[in-house]
Amino acid sequence: MRLIALALTAAGLALTAGLSQAAQPAPATILPGHWEYSYRIGPIPAGDESRCLKQSDVEQFAKGICTRKYTCDYTTRVVKDGKIALKGAWTDKKGRVAPVTAKGDYTAESFKLDVKLKTINGIPLAGVMDARRVGASCPADAK
Repeated sequence: MRLIALALTAAGLALTAGLSQAAQPAPATILPGHWEYSYRIGPIPAGDESRCLKQSDVEQFAKGICTRKYTCDYTTRVVKDGKIALKGAWTDKKGRVAPVTAKGDYTAESFKLDVKLKTINGIPLAGVMDARRVGASCPADAK
């Protein structure tokens, strides 16, 4: 009898914890502040950077993620309820276009994006962009 009561109590606590987590809505977008990014192409690290995101950068995130090296145009752009889905093209500074799709998840202080694209030579690449907010304010030397 004690074992059944214990099991029911544990199940009730688990259900309550699940409901309290479910009651918290996903953020509309990420927060401004100091962010760190890391990039991988397949399993190979492809770089990292630290950025200071202003409110205008946060608004751009809601329109679709783009790096400084490209102009990004998306025909499919969903950034809602903690999910990201993008489809479109990235154009570099020389005018070369690469078709791209991306899917991922975000919270107010982090996001992870799985990116698939084709280079201008038609070579398919898959990569991951991982980012996390490290502070509400940016260091004086932050870009």
